Amino acid sequence: MKALIVDDVEMNRELLAIFLEGRAKIEFAESGEDALQLVEDAISSGSYFDLICMDILMPGMDGHETLKKIREIEDVHGLRATAFMVTGSSSPDDMFDALISGGCDDYLTKPLMQKNFDDLLVKHGLC
Repeated sequence: MKALIVDDVEMNRELLAIFLEGRAKIEFAESGEDALQLVEDAISSGSYFDLICMDILMPGMDGHETLKKIREIEDVHGLRATAFMVTGSSSPDDMFDALISGGCDDYLTKPLMQKNFDDLLVKHGLC
């Protein structure tokens, strides 16, 4: 499995990497803009992501906007990664935006628990 972790906080990126240790080749982005570049690079290299873990609240382009742009790029290339919003926001509006109109496949709130994350990987056929 190949995974992209997008979060502006290093500690959050590291925790998700620990959760995926031994199960995925991981790339990291600190911003939505960086994530879009990594998506383009992965498509160009022929090795696209199986999983994208995206924070919502980031400086610049937020997670909602970033994932919408990723989905547009994927549509052009006939690709689709499983995407989890991984965020501190438990706002019903954020959940609705992510799951209904934002193109994410599941939603996790921080603080993260390994079991909850693993359950989602199983649910989406990623392990």
